[in-house]
Amino acid sequence: MKECKVALAQIDLKLGDKEVNLKKTSAMASKAAKLEADVLCLPEYLSTGSILEQCKKLAEPIPGYTVNKLKIIAQENGIHLVASLLENDDDTIFNTAVLIDSKGKLLTKYRKIHLFMDEQKYITHGQDHVVVNTTFGKVGLMICYDAVFPEVARRLALQGARIIFMPANWPNPFLPQWKLATSARALDNQLWLVASNRIGADNRFTYFGKSRLVNPYGDAVIECNDKEAVRVATVEEKTTEEFKNIVHFLKDRQPKVYTKR
Repeated sequence: MKECKVALAQIDLKLGDKEVNLKKTSAMASKAAKLEADVLCLPEYLSTGSILEQCKKLAEPIPGYTVNKLKIIAQENGIHLVASLLENDDDTIFNTAVLIDSKGKLLTKYRKIHLFMDEQKYITHGQDHVVVNTTFGKVGLMICYDAVFPEVARRLALQGARIIFMPANWPNPFLPQWKLATSARALDNQLWLVASNRIGADNRFTYFGKSRLVNPYGDAVIECNDKEAVRVATVEEKTTEEFKNIVHFLKDRQPKVYTKR
């Protein structure tokens, strides 16, 4: 993995208003680019907010309107973008994260596996864990509630991910669990976790922000407040390697013990 600069963006998403949310995204990407970030992680449901009762109306194919706009934003600013949005694939609705490179190419997409509360009424579970090569190494994608399930991050780590990007809409009153889950998944797998949460409110929840860049020791290198912001820090491979030279969790694990016979 090459050293890279990672940016986190917190946004107060306007429900159902793609134009407003994408305009904010463009401004955030411009700020991140001026801070020389290589990649910007944005919140879950970036273009619409969580407005499940309108998901069939708001969901799009991928690529489609929102992804095409994100491609332009990425290319104009020379920055990779990670975000999640409502995807419509032949009338099946998914909560899907996309990774777009700095030239505006869609590198991959990931459909959220673990659906939170009412999501299960409207959205279909994803099936696949996604890891992809980038110019700064192998990265994995997961979304929000996935962080509660240790096997998601572990599968990504076993596939070689050195950084996991996680768009989120993680609500009140679960701030302690947000901090615990993001730190634990980074520590479990001795990797970097980039978790971008929204702020503001929708029809069901309020959101505290507190977006975090967590290092392989489980320590927050960045922790935002509850305001709109862009924060940038450097992800260093040497931090991972120094830790693994002391103790290497994946090498020491005993998978055969947990395999059913």
